[in-house]
Amino acid sequence: MMGEVKRTGVVRRYAVIAALYLVADIGYSFFFGALHTILLRGGVHLEQLALINLLGLLYVGRFLLGPLVDRIGTYRGWLMATQLVLVLVWFAMASVDPVGDLPSVLALMAVGLAVSAFHDTAMNGLAVRLMAPGERAMGNGIQAGMASVSIVLGAGGALLLYSHAGWSVTVSVLGALFLVPFGVLLFVTEPPGERPRRRGTPLVTLFQQRRVRVWTLVVVPLFALGVYVATAVQAPMMLAANWSLDRIAVVQGTVAGLVGLVAGLGAGAMVTRLGRRRSVIAVGGFQAFALAMLVPLSQGGSVLALDIAAVLAVTIGYAGMAVCVWTVSMDLARRESAATDLTLQTSVLGVLRLVVSSAGLAVAGAVGFPYLIGVSILLAAAGTYVAARWLRGHTTLELV
Repeated sequence: MMGEVKRTGVVRRYAVIAALYLVADIGYSFFFGALHTILLRGGVHLEQLALINLLGLLYVGRFLLGPLVDRIGTYRGWLMATQLVLVLVWFAMASVDPVGDLPSVLALMAVGLAVSAFHDTAMNGLAVRLMAPGERAMGNGIQAGMASVSIVLGAGGALLLYSHAGWSVTVSVLGALFLVPFGVLLFVTEPPGERPRRRGTPLVTLFQQRRVRVWTLVVVPLFALGVYVATAVQAPMMLAANWSLDRIAVVQGTVAGLVGLVAGLGAGAMVTRLGRRRSVIAVGGFQAFALAMLVPLSQGGSVLALDIAAVLAVTIGYAGMAVCVWTVSMDLARRESAATDLTLQTSVLGVLRLVVSSAGLAVAGAVGFPYLIGVSILLAAAGTYVAARWLRGHTTLELV
């Protein structure tokens, strides 16, 4: 009986994680994925899109909000309040034209990204408190899988809906999705947690630990950089290879969403079984292989089936990378400052993605896609070596 009750509790916690991370990347992937494609088709130049990406600074600096979220109210309260605001922001965007009213779209986008910063910081804190150490790998597998679905909904799924139903319907549907975790949270009781007790801000005290500094500022950027370089130019490569919006939407939408979901769950199971270090080696090796598969697409495309397989392989590698990074980062987070610690560690991915998205588009216009894909392969191999070597010196993380 006790075992059954425990299993039920674990399933419920996993269900909450799934609902929360369903919306985790919708806004970011829409603004820096689908909106890019829509604006390109509307005549906006790559250089202008690179400048638009700077608005992402409103989101990637969310770790600065961690101490406030940790100290005031509850994570659940922050989440429910910000979800309602985000619904209103999305519905407001439905009344404007993305190209003709671009300044209005960007203003609402800025508000949405700022509110999302509070939302996602609280979400990270609640995730740390919900999951016991032994549940982290699988929980982060669910997180990565649902985040993959979230990215797909905001990027490929949004493009597919836009091509058939238009702008207003698309942004309204995306906004309504935030009501899903809101409804789930109505029936969730937040686990108790301690208030921060250490002197000084958690933003400083966390980095007083050398292993956290090295992991966050060196290992994570190197491990993720290769796949970020490739995904930053993936949609433009498809357009350059004469893919239609419908084809891009289907491949990056329904198909990639299912693949990413399965890949996230599989990666979570792999980390649970093999441990952190061996999983990093497996994921990193697969990433390099998947990026190499993109070379024909970067040169204008080859056999369509192979190009589609390459895009889906990168999705698998991306999900595996996210599971490994989030699991170790959660291991290093302190319970009393959970929102700050996990958000600060993983925000490096947001900063990296923002910088690479802007620089990748600009560099692609100057040197071409094949050069960038070649560089991404080398970066993936180097990042895997560094991550595996660091984890070899931190075997205690396998035991938490």
